[in-house]
Amino acid sequence: MKSKVSNSLPIRFLTVALIPIFVFFTITQVYLTRTEKRYLDERINSNLSISSQVLDTVLEKYAAILYDLCEDREILELVESVSAEGDALSGNMITLQHELGNICGRHEGIEGIMISLADGRNVFYDELNSSSVKSSWIEETGIPKVEDGDLYRGISRPVTGREKKVYIFQIARNMDSNGSRNQAVAAININEDEICRALNFGTDRQGYLLDGSTVLSASEKQDIGQDYGKLMEPEKNQYTCRPSNTGDFTICNIQSMEPYHNSVRIRYIGLGTAAIISMLMILALTLLSVRPYQKMVDSYVEAMGRVGKGDYSVRVSRPRRLHPQIRRIEQGFNDMVIHIESQVEEGKKASMKQKYAEMSALEAQITPHFLYNTLDIINWKAIEEEQYEISEMLGLLGDILRYAAKNTGGMTTLRTEFEWLEHYIRLQNVEMNKRTKLELEVPEDMMEMEIHKLLLQPFIENAFKYAFLKKKDDHVIIVGAGLSAGQIHITIEDNGEGIDENLLRKLNDDGSDMGEHIGIANVRKRLKLYYGEEAVVYFESVPEDYTRIHLLIPQWTKVNYN
Repeated sequence: MKSKVSNSLPIRFLTVALIPIFVFFTITQVYLTRTEKRYLDERINSNLSISSQVLDTVLEKYAAILYDLCEDREILELVESVSAEGDALSGNMITLQHELGNICGRHEGIEGIMISLADGRNVFYDELNSSSVKSSWIEETGIPKVEDGDLYRGISRPVTGREKKVYIFQIARNMDSNGSRNQAVAAININEDEICRALNFGTDRQGYLLDGSTVLSASEKQDIGQDYGKLMEPEKNQYTCRPSNTGDFTICNIQSMEPYHNSVRIRYIGLGTAAIISMLMILALTLLSVRPYQKMVDSYVEAMGRVGKGDYSVRVSRPRRLHPQIRRIEQGFNDMVIHIESQVEEGKKASMKQKYAEMSALEAQITPHFLYNTLDIINWKAIEEEQYEISEMLGLLGDILRYAAKNTGGMTTLRTEFEWLEHYIRLQNVEMNKRTKLELEVPEDMMEMEIHKLLLQPFIENAFKYAFLKKKDDHVIIVGAGLSAGQIHITIEDNGEGIDENLLRKLNDDGSDMGEHIGIANVRKRLKLYYGEEAVVYFESVPEDYTRIHLLIPQWTKVNYN
């Protein structure tokens, strides 16, 4: 039979051990997740800052090129000459176109330059098609109206050149001539790849350049011209935007969350694996530690079950490697079984004695009944023969027998016990031709106190047998009673010959052989049986003067007796 308590011990130990592991796992995960998220946010802000700085640098570079173009005296004179001539094939036009081509050739990323004259004509150089005469896109793209300073514009539609599509980012500026405002406007068209490289400087970032919600620059060219909100995938990426320092644009950093989620997932798997391994190790150690105690408890439970079924030969023993204090449990259990076994054996013996006593009592019921009837017949014969003294003796004897035989060992009052003693002394006086007198020195309020029957008779009988054997004077027996420390103190005193010192010492020794004083020995046994160690009897005597017996018994009520 397995012990439910012992079976639950590993589970309890494991639960208690898992609490700190779970707390550590949770705190670690929260801390690492927050730390990594903070690091990610810092990296995104850093990316945005770097992208903004690089973009500003790139735009400032091309803005400086445009500024130099618009402030160059030779180009300004050529522009004025071409405007004044109105001839598209003039030498100044060709020279101006050649200068524009040289600027495109010297600076990487410029796909075309166009100057819009005051009369509406355009002078350009198309670097994509290497042409200053015909372009499929540069004049169509045009130049927006410029109020003051530089104007930045992203073209969300691709242009075509040399059979490839290119997205253009434009910077435009008014041109000055002799310090006065000239209606000519110059614009350089930059390849959008230059803007994209600035936004995505490095290898771990991806960015958009937005005009409102329209994408002007992106790594994925199909995203250009699309609505930014429709391109967002919040479940996969984190989008962070900030205004650009140059132009009315917005820089947007697109941070893929997959590496972050993978890192969190790997961390969860790693910590979870560590937690599972720790749990298994704790479980194994718990089982190894608890198993001996569990087996011990199971053996104790099994042993108790065998004891409960009446097998008192069972004994338990502990393994040597267990704690020495377990020895106390083992010893206590074995001592308990031994004690129970002895108690059961004593109970069996007492039960057998009771059965024999009951059988003897049943058999003895015939003898007293027959004896009472016989004494009654003899009594009537004595009366018929006018032998009244014999009749009195028979009556006293019958009363004594009835008192002794009825409820043997039961409780009676002091009054009843003293009345019976008077009958006994009268019978002894007639039988032995004595003149023994009984004197009672007992308070009236103690007469109804209860004691066991026939406790005093053996002491009275000894007085007749020994005390008054050679005594010639009147014989007196004084019986007194009082209360002392919760006990009934009964004294029986006679004025007989007394007891010599050796016999007195023997009578006061509970363990001595009483020899012919069987009545005294029986009284001691009955007192121990009725009252245990609470009852005391001892003798005092002065030779040729008196003998006094002290009997102390507990003052019991009927509740105590029951």
